[in-house]
Amino acid sequence: MFFWDSLDYPSSASRLPQILLILIAGLSVGMFVEALYKQKEEEKEVKRTEINKKRVVIFLTMIILYIFLIDVLGYFLLTPIFVFLSLFYLKAVKLYNAIFISVGSTLFVYALFNVFLNIPLPKGVF
Repeated sequence: MFFWDSLDYPSSASRLPQILLILIAGLSVGMFVEALYKQKEEEKEVKRTEINKKRVVIFLTMIILYIFLIDVLGYFLLTPIFVFLSLFYLKAVKLYNAIFISVGSTLFVYALFNVFLNIPLPKGVF
């Protein structure tokens, strides 16, 4: 659709959108092919693993504590701690990435809700 819209532009102005759209389409096809290839490779290596019930119970406990403590401690204190501990406990990312994600996501949600939407978040002790 955007490609057809770009045909209405003057020839000098239509080149960049057309090139970018063709490039994006090509990269998308490449990503799709890569995903299919990786899926086939993973299917070859799939091994049945047991669910670690202890980890599930501990993480569920962390979530329940977060829900009950958010009104007491507040969003700005508890959320970065919860996100950091969750990422660190689940070994999802490296330590410095966990710190960056926990602080960054907290600031993003603050900006979205408090600044732009004027929806207050639980303040707790703050």
